[in-house]
Amino acid sequence: MPGLPLSHEEYKEEEEEDDDLEDIPLEPEDVLRFIQTVGYAEPSKRARLMKETLGVPRKPRDWPSGCLLPESSRDHRHVGDLQWHQTYEMDKLFETSLPPMRYTPCCDQDSVAQERCFHKPSPMLQLFCARIQTFLLADNTNTIEVYGYIAVRDSEDYRRNYLFNRSRDNPLTISSATDYLRLLSPKRGMSMKFDCLVEVDIRTKALSGDTDDKTLVDGCFDLIERRAALDVLSRSAVEGEHGALGFDLIIFRRGVEATICMNFLEVPDGDGFDIKMCGFTSIWKNLYAFIDDEQCECDSFVSSVGKFARYFVAAVQFDDTLFIDFMEGNMPISFEAAIHGIEEKVYHFRNGAAVSVKVSWSTTHY
Repeated sequence: MPGLPLSHEEYKEEEEEDDDLEDIPLEPEDVLRFIQTVGYAEPSKRARLMKETLGVPRKPRDWPSGCLLPESSRDHRHVGDLQWHQTYEMDKLFETSLPPMRYTPCCDQDSVAQERCFHKPSPMLQLFCARIQTFLLADNTNTIEVYGYIAVRDSEDYRRNYLFNRSRDNPLTISSATDYLRLLSPKRGMSMKFDCLVEVDIRTKALSGDTDDKTLVDGCFDLIERRAALDVLSRSAVEGEHGALGFDLIIFRRGVEATICMNFLEVPDGDGFDIKMCGFTSIWKNLYAFIDDEQCECDSFVSSVGKFARYFVAAVQFDDTLFIDFMEGNMPISFEAAIHGIEEKVYHFRNGAAVSVKVSWSTTHY
């Protein structure tokens, strides 16, 4: 993680204003009062009210721009012979094959019986959102189409864990008003036990009058556990030829992996319905956008009973509580973070639908 936080007075003043609210953990009754007061609200309005009322999410701390590693452009990163190329096994272009929930049941069954489980929470990376900034979105350019990928390589296997992955034939349209990249849920939790690397290659399709695609951001930067600021929600950016990519992220000191799966038990007759789902935590007050129209790459339509096609993986600080909220005005369901185990609860929608939400807890590193 580069450098120390920026220390400008404006940030200090805003941080002081938020301190009292952000330092108070959320209790279920706090959430209930908020839900009863707000009811259903559009996501943007609801997010603003959550910030004003509950302090969720915390204000990110600004960090200097990330420094791209030498010879980390797409033409060099996979064929170079520098130390970091070898460390992160950059010649391997495969997606990680490691699944989530690897240690949901403790693999040391005999040790568990003797109350000697050796699994522990460990540093984990959580990336909440990514936004594109570019001068190509000028006043006379309403939208641009972007494609490419963002992937994280960690010490579990140094293979790509995709957070964004779109081909040129399937670009994402963004504008100055909707500049979020629609992120994928990671395939598994991202370990920061030792280090990890973020690999970025984001391009835009040729604009009217141009003949070639343009590179917005292309390069790699690494996060080193012993140099990182832990337990601090941070906002950082990496700059490229025609733009910059900003991240909101946190590295939990004592993180555990939450895998969220859904099974719809009842769906009203008719044409199905769209769902939205977010998560937020009680103590650390992090906000997870699991299913929405702006930040997440996920089909939100439910047409019939059965398992939802996607699962969602999140890093949560150990001893915190994760609330799963379907953002329609009913009380969220809560799950206490743990090292091992599965907890399942049923949520009833206002339209009569019902879904069983299962959260599986695991560590990422043995």
